[in-house]
Amino acid sequence: MRVTMAVGARGPLPARLTAHIGSASVLCEVRPLGPDAARLRLARPLPLHLGDALLLLDPGRDPGRDPGRDPGRDPGRGRGEPRVLARATVLDVRPPELRRRGAARERAKALAEASTDAASLLRTHLLLREADLAAMGCPPGGRPVAGDWHADPDHWSALSARLPEVVRRYAADHPLEPGMPVEAVRHELGLPDRRLVAALVRPPLTVADGRITTMGRAPAGTAGLPASVAGAVRALVDDLAEAPFQAPEAGRLAALGLGPRELAAAVRAGALLRVTEGVVLAPGADARAAALLARLPQPFTVSQARSALGTSRRVAVPLLEHLDRKGLTERVDEVHRRSL
Repeated sequence: MRVTMAVGARGPLPARLTAHIGSASVLCEVRPLGPDAARLRLARPLPLHLGDALLLLDPGRDPGRDPGRDPGRDPGRGRGEPRVLARATVLDVRPPELRRRGAARERAKALAEASTDAASLLRTHLLLREADLAAMGCPPGGRPVAGDWHADPDHWSALSARLPEVVRRYAADHPLEPGMPVEAVRHELGLPDRRLVAALVRPPLTVADGRITTMGRAPAGTAGLPASVAGAVRALVDDLAEAPFQAPEAGRLAALGLGPRELAAAVRAGALLRVTEGVVLAPGADARAAALLARLPQPFTVSQARSALGTSRRVAVPLLEHLDRKGLTERVDEVHRRSL
């Protein structure tokens, strides 16, 4: 168990000593962080809280071995008395690792301004759950940012500022995807819980189907599509100019290099209209079809609609169902529809 202490010592501490609190004493290893702070690695866990006061004793004079001794007596009060090397206050019961060069010096500087409250803990740990704060002896006073998570305000603001750039960069690197996966955002920002990602999303960003994207991001035509996809879409739209309701077969799509991902990106960009899986038309084809069908004697059949549109049943049936959903036509009975 590691703890960080504000230490009042008269000189350098030994590498090993005994920490004493109440009736408990435990051996520990000492790592000085500066003249007034140290990190202790306890030989066994103790239920410590922020603000707890400890005595740091000469390990050869463990008062736990002699309950009759007073651990608070000053050094030199008689032979065999426990020697108090320092008095310490607990500042963190779960201190972060010190891996980088200079990390101990930075930690000592931060501890010089630390206090025994939740705000101080959050400045160090950045994000903590309410139960963890309570277990450390610091019930939070503010509202959680997501679920039971509390955040350091400066860190939370920095994350919020980073998120739009992270999403923008992902969209530039993955133009065929409908947005950045929430899990990818969580990993990029180093967050421990997906709920924290969702809590950071603010307009113009939005979350849909597990991805984050920009609201209203639907550039007209082929803008924003990779050059190869944009060229293939233009070729397909040229095909449809002569026969707007003869949706291309799978072979033609494959020849143009328009697979499912490419088609999905073109549809999101507004460059194509997806009627159903495997049936794509030029943008606005549904409104044009509705106008042509409105000229037919009402109600009309699928066969009459197919002839008016100059297409096959493969396209006519899903196109009519699409028009029904858009409120441009409606089914009268099992055979007939009418324009609205």
